[in-house]
Amino acid sequence: MGQGGALQQPHERGITVAQIKVVDKGVNNSVSLPQHWKILRNSQVLIAGDNNTIAIGEKCRFDGLNIVLKGNNNTLQIGDNVLGTGVFTLSGSGKLLIGDNSTIGRCVMTAYHGTISIGKDCMFAQGLEIRTTDSHPVFDLRTRRRINSDRDVVIEDYVWCGARVTVLKGARIAKSSIVALGSIVTKQFEPFTLLGGYPAKVLRTGVTWTRRTRNEILEEDEVAMMYTADWSQGAEYGPDPQPHRVETNARKIPGWVNRFVSGTFSRRKI
Repeated sequence: MGQGGALQQPHERGITVAQIKVVDKGVNNSVSLPQHWKILRNSQVLIAGDNNTIAIGEKCRFDGLNIVLKGNNNTLQIGDNVLGTGVFTLSGSGKLLIGDNSTIGRCVMTAYHGTISIGKDCMFAQGLEIRTTDSHPVFDLRTRRRINSDRDVVIEDYVWCGARVTVLKGARIAKSSIVALGSIVTKQFEPFTLLGGYPAKVLRTGVTWTRRTRNEILEEDEVAMMYTADWSQGAEYGPDPQPHRVETNARKIPGWVNRFVSGTFSRRKI
């Protein structure tokens, strides 16, 4: 598409018009917008380069989302039913991939010569920052080579990041994990882990979470149960600060998981 103004789609529930402003300053760029929005307000896309791709899934909910693509060959893919607000910046063949049903508070994501990959069903509080780059190069004076190259960031399915979390290049947060507010994640971690601190470290293993405010996991907590279905004994994910609690959970979890997964979610691929 060429240089343009606003793209509009009718609101799926009424006469309200959802609007996103798209400014394309390059050539051979592709912007694929959904047929059905839930909410789309005060959002805009700026493309300054060529051969860039943006694909946004159905029934997304955006409010105050700014997408900026600089340079060539950047890729932004957002799945279905994603709630998002913040600033997404891709530059230098960067990629940002966001899975279905994830909710993203007012966050900043920057992919430069690298990929940010976010799984399904994630929940990110406001103030999250994810970066594949240090932005400015650092050189070794003897070799005259750069020593702080860009690296990918991976956040797997069903991860909860609290407010003001920073995820830096090379980090990997495995599925069903929790990152405490204000933490800085700089390395790779195993699934079902509670992380916290700066830099983040393992505070506890063999955990999961739910969006609902409950004191225990119930069979109604369908998403949590789906992602913990393959959790087995906890030991393979490393030591826990309170090993007696892990043993207790290992006895309890397989019962309710197996009972439920054999029904409703047996047909869903995790």
